[in-house]
Amino acid sequence: MKFFKSLLAEIKPASEKEFLSEPGKLGDCFKVAGRSMLDLDDVNEKAGYKMVHALVYGEGKLKGRRYGHAFNILGNVVFDNSNGNKIMMRKANYFKKGKINPKEKGAYIEYNKDQTLNKLAKYKHWGPWDLNEALEEELPDVKKEIGNKKMKISSKELKIIKNI
Repeated sequence: MKFFKSLLAEIKPASEKEFLSEPGKLGDCFKVAGRSMLDLDDVNEKAGYKMVHALVYGEGKLKGRRYGHAFNILGNVVFDNSNGNKIMMRKANYFKKGKINPKEKGAYIEYNKDQTLNKLAKYKHWGPWDLNEALEEELPDVKKEIGNKKMKISSKELKIIKNI
């Protein structure tokens, strides 16, 4: 509970502008969401805290572009701390804004802590691992607009993963 309370203390609700709207600001979502699973305490693990990889539709300058994104969920609350943001939003609102369909095969995957650690150790990068990239639409013109995929895990962090 201490971890969850510290999350709540640090997180502010997202504004319309902050939510999936600024190119170049989505670069660390897979690492940040994965890292939160690495640091997850037993209480929040048992409470159901998970990491999600999903295909989302951007807003603002990214409007109409569908791309892979990562965030965390606990019950009906989404935590998106990518790029230094501290976004906390009701799951229904977040999914509506990003047009996230959890029932669409290949477009939405949830991972618990054990699954996350296994994927990190297996692939040696932060993700995405199981998203169907063929479902992405209208990819950006500039590669840096969208998060770094398959970003390598440092050997130090890999040792931590293997020792958990």
